Parts: sequence; structure tokens; C-alpha cells
Amino acid sequence: MMGSIPQLVEKLIESGQAAVLAKVIHVEGSAYRKEGAWMFFLEDGSRIGMLSGGCLENDLQSRTKEMFRTGSVKICEFDLRAEDDLGWGRGAGCNGVVTVMLRDVDAIFNESLGFLSEQLKQGRPVQFVQSLENEYGFCFASSSEKRGTLTKFFSIAEMHPFQHSAGRKWIKDEFFYHQWIWPAPSLYLFGAGADARPFAALATSVGYSVNVCDWRESNCTQEHFPTAVSFNIGPIHELLNRITFTELDSVVIMTHDFQADQQILQTLQNQKLLYAGLLGSKKRTERLLDHPIPEWLHSPIGLSIGADGPEEIAVSIIAEMIAVRKRRTICTSLASI
Repeated sequence: MMGSIPQLVEKLIESGQAAVLAKVIHVEGSAYRKEGAWMFFLEDGSRIGMLSGGCLENDLQSRTKEMFRTGSVKICEFDLRAEDDLGWGRGAGCNGVVTVMLRDVDAIFNESLGFLSEQLKQGRPVQFVQSLENEYGFCFASSSEKRGTLTKFFSIAEMHPFQHSAGRKWIKDEFFYHQWIWPAPSLYLFGAGADARPFAALATSVGYSVNVCDWRESNCTQEHFPTAVSFNIGPIHELLNRITFTELDSVVIMTHDFQADQQILQTLQNQKLLYAGLLGSKKRTERLLDHPIPEWLHSPIGLSIGADGPEEIAVSIIAEMIAVRKRRTICTSLASI
């Protein structure tokens, strides 16, 4: 499991095991994962997450064997630029140098991870600051609280929602590793038909908290949507009145019901959302709205990759959602990719 940081931390807490955190703190050149990638090595030999395509993990695991329950910290540098079998990693050829920090999850850091998990569940982004001059100095800070061993207070700088920000920097004349950790983005999926199931599963796998909304109780089950965090069942207008949307939320509409879609769009036009998409043709959407499709609505939904069938359509939608979330320019044709 690669997973987002909220998912990784939750899995670690559930395991109850001693662990070592491995995080990428610097990349020179290109690499499989960017600065800010995390994974955990557990005492029983299992792993949560991944930092590479497999070329780093075995070496890192061997280095963690003597670290459990010691409170120790190590910094490891891997040169993956060699392309022949004489180079490190048997010709990984990633053309980059990757620096990884290993940290035993001792009592203090474990308590701080619990704080991180609670803040993320409450929808609060958290800054992680790690001293690179005193490797035992760290701090997790939300808008109201902080945990860790650094005594200095670090103010919360403004960031665009879900913007990737991680790396080494000078703060107040000291060298630190700094990272924003965002809560799992909430996705409200309107429509619990059979074609929504692979989409919900894929959305969860890339870090979304999926909330299923439908008027058909028989469709809204754990059997059909095993990864959903909630089921909202009832008439569409009642569901819309119960949900409080935020600018960090995404909405995908797959009801296949003309009147239901109209009700949802009427509500969403007054909301500020991270992403809103509607399944269906451009002509159908214009009929629903009775005017041209506005910029805030992605319809037809998903990237234009020639997708066919529920699984491929799910891939195209998720790809578009990730591009919007990370503020990437969306390619509109295969020729421009």
C-alpha cells in the first residue's frame, strides 16, 4: 500500500506495533517519490507505504533492524543515477539522489502522530517541521496547537488547499525540513449504482474519504462500497440540506436521474468546492442547466482518454480530480500528453 499520510498514520496506529518512520527529505534530480513521501517499517517485518519502486525498501529495512525502541535517528543518501548493474540498486537508473531520514517512533513521536491523526480527522492541515541541525528536534503544528520537541513556535503560513509543499529550507537562521500534511480530501459521491463502485474504490486508494449519497437504501451497503466512510440515504433535497460543503470537498454526480441531477446542480452553483463533476454528455448537462456549462463544473467528467466501461471511466475521473487538486494543467488530448 502506498497510501496518503493520513492513511499510513491510521494504519500504524491500528497496528499497535513498534515502528520506524522513513521519509524522503530531499531529492536531487528525478526519483520515484518526491520530498514528503512517508512509509513505516514495523517490528514484525511488515511495511506500511512505499518510497520507491522497490529499489530502496530492502536496504532501508535492513538499517531499521537495530533502531526499534531506541529513539534513534539516521539519515541515508542513495545515489540512483547509475544505469548499469555495477551501480547501487542494480541499475535503477532513476537519475536522482534521494535522501531519506529514518526515525524510531518512540513515545514522544508516537504521541505526536496521535495528535497529527486527530487534527487531520478534524479537517485541519498540519505543518511538520524537522530540524536538520538537531535531528531529534521536530514539531507538528496546526492552526491552534503543536506537539513535539522543538521549543520555538512556527507560525502557520497560508497555502493553497492540497498544494504540495515539502523540502529543506532556512527558517530563522536554522536549517529545517518543512512539510504540509493535508487531511484526506472528502469526496461526496451522488449515485450508488453499479458503475459508481469501481470509482469509489479507486478514489479511496488514492486518498479520498468517500461519502456515498443516494435515495436507494439497497444500493448503499458496505458490500457494494466497502471503502466508504459514510452513507447518506434519503431524498436528494434532504441530503443536500444535511451536508455542509467546504472548499476542500469534491463532488461527483453519477445518479443517472435527470431531476436528481438538477437538484444537486442548483445547490452546488452556490457552493465553493475543490472539484465538481457530472457524468453525462455536454448536451445533457446544458439541458440540465438551461445555459452553457460554467467553469466550476467538469462535464463531461474526466480526462478525454477514450475511456470505456466503469473501470476506465473511474480512471479518467480520478486523473482529472488529482490534476485539479494538485493544480496541474490538464491535457485535453493524447497528443499533448
